[in-house]
Amino acid sequence: MINETYFSLLNIGFNICFILYLVFKYFYEKQSRYYLFLALLSLSFAVNLILRLEVVNGDFTWVRVSRKAVVLFFYVFMLSFLDLRSSKLVRFSLIGGIVFIGIGIVSRLLMSGYPIFNTINEWYKSLYTVFDLFLIAVLLYHISRDRRGYNKYIFCGLLAVIACAVLIYFGDSWFGLNRYVSGFIIFQVEILVCFCFFFLAIITKESEQKRENERLENLVKTQKLEKEKSLHRERERIAFDMHDELGAGISAIKLQSEILKKQLPQDLNSEEIDNLIKISEHMNRSMREMLWSINPDNDNLKNFEEYCIRYGESYFDCTDMTFQYHSHLEDPESKLHAEVRYNLLLFLKEAFNNCVKHSQAKQVNLTINADSQFINIVIQDNGIGLLSDNKDGYGLKSMRKRIEKLRGEIDFQSDENGTKITATVFTNF
Repeated sequence: MINETYFSLLNIGFNICFILYLVFKYFYEKQSRYYLFLALLSLSFAVNLILRLEVVNGDFTWVRVSRKAVVLFFYVFMLSFLDLRSSKLVRFSLIGGIVFIGIGIVSRLLMSGYPIFNTINEWYKSLYTVFDLFLIAVLLYHISRDRRGYNKYIFCGLLAVIACAVLIYFGDSWFGLNRYVSGFIIFQVEILVCFCFFFLAIITKESEQKRENERLENLVKTQKLEKEKSLHRERERIAFDMHDELGAGISAIKLQSEILKKQLPQDLNSEEIDNLIKISEHMNRSMREMLWSINPDNDNLKNFEEYCIRYGESYFDCTDMTFQYHSHLEDPESKLHAEVRYNLLLFLKEAFNNCVKHSQAKQVNLTINADSQFINIVIQDNGIGLLSDNKDGYGLKSMRKRIEKLRGEIDFQSDENGTKITATVFTNF
């Protein structure tokens, strides 16, 4: 015969180590709440073993209370662990079981002081076995419908509970076992086996959830990639359509205006036709800029840098100002979102326009620095700085609005030695 005391001490030691491990998993590694509920179940079992070893004068009150606590936390663990969204019967049965065990604990603790609790306790004892078997049957029925994955370990754990319960209640008549000694050892074996199966169920469920999360992440990535490809094709179509339709139309307007101007007599005023030609030229430039911004082939830092430099050289070539540029790109092929490119280009145009109109500068410097996350643009001139009536002008408000639209930061610095405008935004908006 196995010595009950030695076996209980070994069990207590095992449970203490198991509790520490589960608490570590929950609080330190931030694992799921199932580890915490299983730790509470293990703690209630360890307390039951300790109390049984410390029984004084045959008073088993706290032993029985702690044993009910083991069942209580068993129900709590099942309620939190099983997926019961589609089974109200199991959910409400477990909640009813928790309430029922709670009533049993209270009645057992207060029966000596209040006679009414003696009646409640007798009523409770007569229903306990039936209610416990009912709950086990409900759980087995629910899990037996799908014994895949982690459910199969819960199923095996419940079968172990039934087998050990039968052995405890009928072992003395079938095998001559002592219910209060061998039965208690069987109860300990039952709980240990359940712990092993429940722990395997937790590990399996976490593994299944991890695989499901990875599957969903891959699905989201695939859908995002398909969306980007679809957007890429649509942007190409829009760019080609604008180039073929609008571009050809604007070019035809400009050509016809120039022909009409040549056909007019020399003494007639051709100012309106000149304005029409300028408007068509402006529209043509704006359309080319829009085409450049939506063309997916330009979605990288290198193309943006080259376009800004070409635009600056062309823009200041018709002025008395000297244009200089500096750039440093950590990864020239890094992606730059189309909306970022377009707004930065309009920001740059407005900054260059302010330099020409207000700065009276001799030199304008453009600096572009970028990595895989941020792009930083600095426009600096050596002019007279911002006058007081220009500090709140439309141009500066427009630049600030475009950078803030990209959730970026913009800074204006100005004195008698010139103006410096710095903008920093995310490369992928």
